[in-house]
Amino acid sequence: MKPYLFLFILVLKCFELSAQEISFPEISEQKSAFELVIEGIEIEKGEIRIAIFNSRQLYQEKENPLYAIVLPVEENRMVWSEEALPYGNYAIAVYHDINTNGELDTNILGIPKEAYGFSNNARGKFGPASWKDAHFKISSKTHTMSIRIK
Repeated sequence: MKPYLFLFILVLKCFELSAQEISFPEISEQKSAFELVIEGIEIEKGEIRIAIFNSRQLYQEKENPLYAIVLPVEENRMVWSEEALPYGNYAIAVYHDINTNGELDTNILGIPKEAYGFSNNARGKFGPASWKDAHFKISSKTHTMSIRIK
């Protein structure tokens, strides 16, 4: 064996023995204490229905939210919290189901008769707010989002 080849192999073996694996926590493994505040409740009856989405596609399809929460209305301001929401992008849709039928009631023209809102207090022109306007990023140990329903 040539001396430089032997030396090269020896150096590689030394690095192999002394190498340490360095790992960094992935952002997706980090969690945030999340609080959602819903304001603007005018009638203290019925339910507040919340859908939290973690992808543009699911938000646009209105399917399979990460969380689907139903809270009985007890005050004109409601709070929902999650102690460990993973870091990432989210969009939230909320409505006040006054008659507790599980639907956002609309008139003949399709205009909602019950109050609703979206994260970032985004509003759509002829339908729900877009993902672009409603989504937000969680990347800190605590995060609070306020939504005023109208």
